[in-house]
Parts: sequence; C-alpha cells; structure tokens
Amino acid sequence: MSRTHSRRRIRLFVLLSGALVSASLIPLLVSDGVLIRRNQRTLETLEEKYLTRSSSAVADHVSAFYVSARERLNTAAAALRVSGRLSGRDPFNSADGPRILTSALAGQTQLVALRGVNFVGSGSFVGPDVHSAEVDYEFRKGFEASRDGALYLGRPFHIPTLGHVAVLAAPVQDDSGGEIGVVEALVSWQPIVQEFRDEARREVQVTLLDRQGEALFPEAARGRDRRGLSLVRDFVKFPARLTRSERTDRGAVLASIAPVGQPDWGVLVERDRDLAFASVTRMVRDTLLWSAAALTGALLLGLAFARRLSDPIASLAESTRAISEGQYGATVEVRGTAEIAALSESFNRMSGSIEVAFDAVQRAARENHELFLASIRALAEAIDAKDPYTRGHSERVSAYAATVAREMGLPVDEVERIRLSALLHDVGKIGVDDSIIRKPTALTEQEFAAMKTHPIKGAAIMSAIPQLADVIPGMKYHHEKWTGGGYPEGLSGEQIPMQARIVTVADTFDAMTTTRPYQQAMEIGYVVDRIRQFAGVRYDPVVVDAFVRAFEKGELMPIATSTPSIEDEDFLQEAL
Repeated sequence: MSRTHSRRRIRLFVLLSGALVSASLIPLLVSDGVLIRRNQRTLETLEEKYLTRSSSAVADHVSAFYVSARERLNTAAAALRVSGRLSGRDPFNSADGPRILTSALAGQTQLVALRGVNFVGSGSFVGPDVHSAEVDYEFRKGFEASRDGALYLGRPFHIPTLGHVAVLAAPVQDDSGGEIGVVEALVSWQPIVQEFRDEARREVQVTLLDRQGEALFPEAARGRDRRGLSLVRDFVKFPARLTRSERTDRGAVLASIAPVGQPDWGVLVERDRDLAFASVTRMVRDTLLWSAAALTGALLLGLAFARRLSDPIASLAESTRAISEGQYGATVEVRGTAEIAALSESFNRMSGSIEVAFDAVQRAARENHELFLASIRALAEAIDAKDPYTRGHSERVSAYAATVAREMGLPVDEVERIRLSALLHDVGKIGVDDSIIRKPTALTEQEFAAMKTHPIKGAAIMSAIPQLADVIPGMKYHHEKWTGGGYPEGLSGEQIPMQARIVTVADTFDAMTTTRPYQQAMEIGYVVDRIRQFAGVRYDPVVVDAFVRAFEKGELMPIATSTPSIEDEDFLQEAL
C-alpha cells in the first residue's frame, strides 16, 4: 500500500464541525434582526414612491401630448366649419381647405400632416407625401370613427420617413351639430419616444398598455399580453395607480402602473428588483461589514479550516468544468481530506474513461456519417445513370440548392437538409420505366402521367429511413408551382415547403444549362433572365432573388454552350 493511501487523513465531518463551532453566528443574527430590518422597509418604500412618480409622470406626459394634439386638430376642424358657413360651399373642396390645413401645421406643433375630407372621401391633404399601408389603415379607422361622431386617438406605429407617428381624427360639424366631414392628423410621436429612451437609460423598462393589458409601445413589446402581472390584471378591472413587487419570467421586478386617461391607456414601469433595492443591498452589506469586523478573531480559525476544505474542492470543480466544456481527460491533484482525496482519485479514473469513450464515439459517428452520405450519393448517381444525359444532375442540383439556401441566410442544419433533399429529388425515377426516362422525343400523355409519379414514389422510398424524414418535403413537392397547377398535390404559395421551392429553381437551372436529347444547353444569362421572369408565377420570388444574387456573385457557374432555339423554347415552357 502506498504512503498516500496509508496516511491517515482528517475526516470531513471533523473539519466541518470545527469550522461551524469556531464561527459565531449569534452576533450576525442579532445584527440582521435589529439593524437591517429596521431600515429595510423604509428604503423599499422610498424606491416604490420613486417608481410610482415615474409611471405617473410618463402617463401625464402622454396625456398632455394628446391633449395638445387634439387642441390643434379641433382648431383646424373649427376653421373648416367656419369657412363652410361663411362661404356656403363645401370647405373640404374649396380653395380655403388647403390654406386652413397648412395654417394648422405652422409653428411649434407635433402635427406633421393633415387631411380634411367630406364623407364621400373628397378633400385635401397637406404635409409630406407618405405612402404607407398602415397610415392608410389608421386614416380609414379615423374616418369611420368620425363619421359616427367620435374622436379617434390612434395607436403609435413606425414609418421609415417620419419615425414613430399616430393618427388622430375629429368630426367636423355644421351649425346644427351634424357631421359634415372629418379632419385627420398624422402626429409625430418623437417626444414620447425620447422620454421612453430617457427612462430606459435609467435602467427602467416602460411599456404603454391598452385597456386590455396588451402592449402598444415599444415595438419589441407590442402584442404581448402583460396580464401575467397581478397589478396589470387589477388595472384592467379598474384603472388606478398601483405599485408592487412582481414575479416575471425574467425574475423579480418592482412594477408601477398609472392610467393615461385619454387615450384610455396605461403606463407600466418595471425595474429589476435587485437594482431597485440596491440601496437596501448596500445597507445590508455595510451592516454585515461592520458586524464582520467584530467577528474577525473568531473567523480566523474557521478560515483555516475552510481553506483545507475549499481548495481541493475548488480544484475539483475547475477540472469538472473543463470536462463539461469538452476538455476530456482533465485530472486533479489528490489532496485534502480523506473523502475529498478518494473523490479526486475516482474523478481522475472517470475522466480517463470518458476521454477514451468519447474518442470512440466520435470516431464511430464520423464513420457512420461518411457511410450515410456515401450511400446517399451512390443512390443519386444510380438514378442519374439511368439516363446518360443526366449523369451528375443530382449532384449539381444539390450544389445549386445549397448555394441558394446559404444566400437566403438559412441555418446550417437547414442548408444541409436542402442539400440532401436536392440530391435525392429524382430518386423516385427508380420506379419509372427506363424507356420513358430515356425517350429522346416528347412523352405521350400516358408516359408523362407515369413520369409525374416519381416525386410520390421517391417520398415513399425514403420514408422508410427515419433519418431522412426531414428531407422528404423537398423531394415530394419539387414539381409544385407557386401559383398552383403543379404536381403531385397542386400546392401553391406558402403551402409549398421551402425545401421544394429552392430545389425546383435549382432543378430547372441545371435542366436548362445542360445538354439533353431534346435540347442543347442554353446560354446562362438567358436562363437566369427566364427564371427571373417566372418569379411569382412558377417560383417563389424570394428564392429567385437569392438565386440571382448568388449568380451575380459568381457562385453558380454551369457550362452553357448555346442560345435557345425554337425547340429550346418548347422545352423551356415545359421546364418552367
């Protein structure tokens, strides 16, 4: 028996007992109970008041913003009403209409555009030329609300030319109180956006909510239902100022909510509880430091014991971490108490065994993967070999499809699935008669019907291999068309799996740029132009855009030898 094994070591129980007895906990507990708790609630209350004031201030600013915008809007509506009364004409289509709207935009105002129309949609627009579906949608909602005599206060949204904006609309009434039209404003939301950013710099998260508790602003939070917070649920039932600690999926927060009023929204302010109560934490830390000064003498002996215990454990933990990060075979020095020394020896043996086993598993995995890929390529080459004119077709289509997928920014694993799907896209031809596949002239209707079965046959063949389940969609549907009418199922648009949309472009590209019995290889620029022309008809426009970009980068370079003839055009219509 070696000296290391024969030497008697201190038991872990003895060492741990000595450390616990030596370290006096009573003064620390008294300090916690008498000093810390006395001030903790006071500091927490101050932080809650600060957050309450913050939510209320933002809510008041949003309310004041809309009040100011409404006043400008009502002024424009009143001016249009007076103009109509004095002139006796439709103020929305008179020469006064644009002048009134332009005057309302003058000076310091958050209004950036105005539209005044009667209830048949005829009128004037002043301001920047904004082409946005969302602006049109909000204007339409404002028009409908005003037609019913209601004031419309729209939600904020973003347009590239103006940033964050919102639509306000107010009805224009005649002297009898009846509605004769509507004036709508596009309001810049930049002051509110800046205030939200200022709050974010103070490590506070501010969210604008509607009365149902869903987030309106900022965009990152839009559409999220915040009713997971109890104070939001209470706010939905009855809008009032509330502040309390909450538990969220991001951890504990201190939250406060305040109603805006008009619009009928709420401002939710959240701050990480640890940050919010940092002053409490500092107070606790300072108290503990002062208490620790009185315990220094008693702790010295405990630290001596702890070092004997912690150093070997720390070394063992470091080596364990190295193994978890892939550094198999890491070892630790055998030292410390008897239990820790035995654990270290067991760890070293385990580490060596893991290294050996992992090397073996990696080697087997590489061999299996290489065998799998070789089998796939062999199968594809066997199918291509049925027709001497298509030899290498599957490999080329696979390369083209992978290039397009990478250009689209798809994940690496999805690119690999698309590459395999393209490699196997014609595997179903193994079930089609050779005379049909090799026929140098046009196929009869019955022959073409038999040829159209190859995607389904290929999918059925590959479905027996579980590892290829994810590549079957590209094989089965690579003859579908973007606008429908393809085979085997006549899918269209987004119904067609992305794999198949990519494979069909790659398949057509190779078919048109290689020589076949019924056509000569076409000039590559012509082929690319023709494929681009059929974007949105046969092909997914997004895929075609990526295909064209890859071609322009020089990543798609087949051999093309001639320009199309009349016979080539016939083939082209069939290919496309």
